[in-house]
Amino acid sequence: MRPGASDWPDDEAAEPGGPLSADTALARFILDLRSRSQTDAALLTAFERLPRQLFIAGFPPERLYSAVSLPIACGEEATDPFSIARHLALLDLRPGHRVLEIGLGSGFQAAIMARLGASVTSYERYRSLIRQAEQAFRQAGITSVTPMLGDGLARLDRPDSFDRIILNGALDLPPQPFLDRLNPHGILVGHRLRGLETRLTIWRKDLTGQAAEQDAGPSRLGPLRGGLTFVL
Repeated sequence: MRPGASDWPDDEAAEPGGPLSADTALARFILDLRSRSQTDAALLTAFERLPRQLFIAGFPPERLYSAVSLPIACGEEATDPFSIARHLALLDLRPGHRVLEIGLGSGFQAAIMARLGASVTSYERYRSLIRQAEQAFRQAGITSVTPMLGDGLARLDRPDSFDRIILNGALDLPPQPFLDRLNPHGILVGHRLRGLETRLTIWRKDLTGQAAEQDAGPSRLGPLRGGLTFVL
């Protein structure tokens, strides 16, 4: 994702006006979500009870809860919390769902999904990011996220199927290998590269195994990158 970009429709990604306390920044973020018609009580509670600073250090609260992506280790970026809220609302998580995430990043999104009652398997290319996320999970008391070191675009180590799948980046083709892992009535949220633009996209699988694709508007997430790193 490019800096300063949010996947929320018509979001200008404006910087906050001045220093805020952690509680004030979080409260304003929750109010902003409500003003954008995001009223799912479980999702809002998950954000309220999970301090983002556990997962992304070195930024003031007004940056942590603004509509901008933030740099993290290994040259990666953490998706802004407004986009996370939108993606997870589309994912329609329920307690007991088994979720596959491609791109662990800071681990904050996976932790929010765990707070919603999901069991999350998350693939990440960088060992450093996995170690940092695991430390944050321990501090937050998160036990239902399983980070996996691997190239999620090339091969999944577990022959599992999932109720929900979320791809933290864009692909130029329909994600058929992931759709094959999606259970009937499952939902996949990802991003499609279409020419010079990227579109937030939802796939919903019916009882017969057919997946219907729905465009959910413009997205600013960058392409998913494959390959396993051996240094970081």
